[in-house]
Amino acid sequence: MTIRRLLWWMILLAGLNCPAERIPIEYFFQPGCGECEKVNTFVLPRLAEGVAGRYELRRYDTGVPENFLKLVAAQERLGIDSSDPVAIIVNHQTYLGGFREIEEKLFHALETAEPAAVPTQSSRDPELVHRRAEALTAGTIAVAGLIDGINPCVFATLIFFLSLLAVSRIGGFRLLLAGSSYCFGCFLTYFAMGFGLFRFLKLFSGYRYLQHGFELVLILLLLILAFFSFRDAIWFRKSGRADAVSLQLPNRIKRRIHEIMRRGLGYRWLLPGAFTTGMLVTVLESACTGQIYVPALALMVKESGPGSRWIWYLLLYNIMFLLPLLFLFAAAYRGTTTRIFLRWSKTNVVYGKIAIGSFFLLLAALYLATTIPGL
Repeated sequence: MTIRRLLWWMILLAGLNCPAERIPIEYFFQPGCGECEKVNTFVLPRLAEGVAGRYELRRYDTGVPENFLKLVAAQERLGIDSSDPVAIIVNHQTYLGGFREIEEKLFHALETAEPAAVPTQSSRDPELVHRRAEALTAGTIAVAGLIDGINPCVFATLIFFLSLLAVSRIGGFRLLLAGSSYCFGCFLTYFAMGFGLFRFLKLFSGYRYLQHGFELVLILLLLILAFFSFRDAIWFRKSGRADAVSLQLPNRIKRRIHEIMRRGLGYRWLLPGAFTTGMLVTVLESACTGQIYVPALALMVKESGPGSRWIWYLLLYNIMFLLPLLFLFAAAYRGTTTRIFLRWSKTNVVYGKIAIGSFFLLLAALYLATTIPGL
């Protein structure tokens, strides 16, 4: 055998022993995600044979910061502007987001895929992660906090407190001090309540069936609350009577709140009295404000992602909740009378209920799109 023929056989055998480069399938998912579970159940089993041969399945839990970073960099490179809870990237080139698109297009993408070069990571990754993370739910959380702040329950209670301040001849700079102390008490209490509720709701995210069950119940409650909110707006606009409103604090709690406010202003020291009043009133009002707060917290749990971004969402929510309260105290400082406040309160019932009902429908639609199979 000549040397040339020997070399030819060696090259041929080496080519037969070298496995063909497998096409990568990058699977990005979130633990407990409804659409991720559908991909796991209906799509991945069909890949079992192909993965062992021509394809290589790579799993990336986006709850891990490095994996989330990798997904954002790939989305930027491919020109994708979305926040799908589950995504598959075939061969570094084809992006498929959401269960429906993955189910419909994945196998066609695999049939036409050819090995491609691995793309380089962008040097702007940290900036991209920050931008995508901030845009994820910040707008929704801010709107939710503002709507909670104009909740007729909160609005009417605060106007009663302002009327007590007027009767007690507390005005000018003392009014600003009392209002600031009251609002600070509300803020700290509401933030602490949200922190505790968030940690409790977070427990559900680790158990798929519990999370799905909770979300289904939440969807039903949101739809019911939206119906009653719109109905309250219509009935109050027609009658102008407070008893026409069904979603409001019970009279027993209202009387208790009024009693606390009178005692708070009767305390020897104005600032501690106003601060304590704000704390206690916030706890009692949670029977009404919780209708918005709990769904918003559940949204934070669902979309918070890695790290401690949810703390900033919670802070944003409470700041927006506080803005209407601060506005009313500022209006009182500028000389707005109790009669004008009462007129504002009546108008706020209609528009506040419409805003709350619309928010309930928006949240229900978001949960329906990510929880119910086939949507």
